[in-house]
Amino acid sequence: MDIMEKNHQLIDRRISEGLALLRKYYEVEERPADPVISSPKVGGRTHIARSYDIKGVGNLLTMTCKESAENNLSSFVVMPYLKNLPLFSSDFVYSGENRYFLLEIYDLSVRHDALYDSGIASFREFAPAIGSLKDIPTQPCWYDDIRPVCYSKAPTPDQDDAAIKGFLDFLSLVIRMEQAAPALTGEDLALKWKKNREYADRLIDDGGVSTDLFTEALGAENTRRFFHEIFFGSEHYRPGL
Repeated sequence: MDIMEKNHQLIDRRISEGLALLRKYYEVEERPADPVISSPKVGGRTHIARSYDIKGVGNLLTMTCKESAENNLSSFVVMPYLKNLPLFSSDFVYSGENRYFLLEIYDLSVRHDALYDSGIASFREFAPAIGSLKDIPTQPCWYDDIRPVCYSKAPTPDQDDAAIKGFLDFLSLVIRMEQAAPALTGEDLALKWKKNREYADRLIDDGGVSTDLFTEALGAENTRRFFHEIFFGSEHYRPGL
């Protein structure tokens, strides 16, 4: 097996194992998506995006790109709408023998309480679990102020299993926090939707490292559709629907 085939297998494995872990706890149902925006061509490479409903929680985005030997990727993003939980975003990128991944938490909370702060603390305390993987710096951006946790790593090929295990263990912390959180109601439910929607809009309006590539490829209007219908899914969680 050459390195490109191995990388493609790792991409599929991470998405498959992440979905399998979620399905131990939730009903996870894929939504139909408009092909005009669900397979955007970014940087000359087709990205295959899928949107799912995690019953009782919110939106799951999976996205893969396996069109070349460079910059193959998988994204796995959980955007909660029905509970007071942070956004969990993860990206794994493979380029030949090089690897890079991000595990990120974004504070889009309605309020901070003991349960919420305990969950954030558990994400911060996760660092030793992936401490053997090399740290790499991230570029400063406006969302640093609402990103309390960010692990940016560059594992070696012989650490591929450890990297995927790190993702799954971190996702387990997200699940544990969700299982302890009560459902939002009334004004809190509407506020959570508003905060999530505003975050997605600001990514387009103020830019982000990867968002800029999508805006360049799709244009602002279709990028907004892509974000609201698929990537973050706010169109499916409007209060009153």
